[in-house]
Parts: sequence; structure tokens; C-alpha cells
Amino acid sequence: TALMDGAAEIERGKLGYQLACKASSREFQYLTDSFNHMSGQLQNQFNRLYQEELALRDAQIKALQAHINPHFLNNTLEIINWEARMSGDAKVSKMIEALSTVLDAALDRHKSPEVRLAEEMRYVSAYLYIIDQRFGRRLSITTDIPEALMDCRVPRLILQPVIENAVEHGIGPGGHGTVALRGRLDGGFLILDIENDGGLSEQDEAHIARLLSRGYDADRESSGNIGIANVNLRLRILYGGDCGLTIFRGEGQQVVARLR
Repeated sequence: TALMDGAAEIERGKLGYQLACKASSREFQYLTDSFNHMSGQLQNQFNRLYQEELALRDAQIKALQAHINPHFLNNTLEIINWEARMSGDAKVSKMIEALSTVLDAALDRHKSPEVRLAEEMRYVSAYLYIIDQRFGRRLSITTDIPEALMDCRVPRLILQPVIENAVEHGIGPGGHGTVALRGRLDGGFLILDIENDGGLSEQDEAHIARLLSRGYDADRESSGNIGIANVNLRLRILYGGDCGLTIFRGEGQQVVARLR
């Protein structure tokens, strides 16, 4: 009976459960000792696998964060160089400050996997300032995130790749476009939406479905396509399968990239 009860305890999740009863014979004492030994081994194995899973997730997150698009840095340096040649005024200083902020986020000197949304928005604002200098009146950018959300913890650099994608597709054939960033809470989840009015073709939808699929392998993708896929993977690794990135058609020509 004690062995059956012990097996039932393990089935209920009490790994490592030990029998404390005194067996009435050598045979039952052997079974009792064997049960306790196997139960202890099961607990040790579970603990080892759990620690390995944590280490794997940490390694995956660091590997995913290591994918940095050098084109953005190159484009920014070209803009700074052009501004320096043409004007030499305070705008150059602001560009350098914005670039410094973005690079500080990418380098992650404090090794913080998560930051306050307020800090993430500081990086986003610096990035958007650079983008504004690049596109000027051709691109309209708005943000609407309540101050109450600014203490929420988010993965570092989780917004910039999605915003970059929205900017790239937000400029339509006419050379103009809009990008809007909004935030809210929904059932205990932080929802961040990045909208653009660039439209979404069936080919785009198929491409997005592949990038955001569960079996997607970023190692086999060209560097220009891994940004949004990495965001999705990082969210899923950190917060589980209920979280991630989805991209879908909104009202009219709006395209919504939703981080949950």
C-alpha cells in the first residue's frame, strides 16, 4: 500500500517523494529502498533538465539578440556625415546623441535582458529621431502609450526591429506614409501595436506566416529577414507560447504588428 501511495504522489508531481515506512520483510525493504532511490534520481534528473532548459533559453536569447542589422548603422553614419558637411550646426550633435543612445541599447553594457518600457521608449525615440531626419515630411510617426505602462518590464530592443519593418513598408508607392505606436494592458498582458498604412499583399502574408511559424529556423534565413522573427522567438522564450508577435490586416490599408 505504501508503494502504491508513493507512486500516486509522484504522479501528482511530487518528484523525489520518499517512503518513510519500515518494511516488514527484506524483500519489501529492498523495494522501499529502490523506490526511494529511483524517486531521488527522478528529482535530480528533473532539476538538471530544468537548469539546462534555463541555460538553453538564456543562450538562445543572447544568440537572438546578437543578430544586429549593420545597414541601419551604415545609413545613420551616412546621414551624420552628410549633415556635418552641409551644416555643422546643433542638428549634428543631436544625431550623434541619438545614435549613441541606440548603440548603448545594442551593446547592453549592464547585461539586462529586461528593461522598463520607459527605457525601451528612450531607445525608440532616439531611433525615430534618426528616421525622421532620414525621411522628413515623407513619414508621419505618432506614439500613444499611457504613462501608467512605463514601469512594465519588456525585453531590451524588442520594439526597434518591428518599427524598422513598419517604416520600411509604411512608405507607399507615393513616397509618403504613417507609422503609429500604441500600448495597452489586456487581461494582464502588455499589448504594443505598431501600425503602418503600407498595405499587406497575399505574398506578404505568406512570408510573414513563415517567419513567425513555430518551426522557423533563423539560422537559415538571410540577415534582412530575421528581425521580426527574432522578436517573436524572444517573446515566446521569455514569456511562453501565449506571447509573441503577430502581424495582420487592420482597418482599411492598415497593417498591425502586435507584440503580446
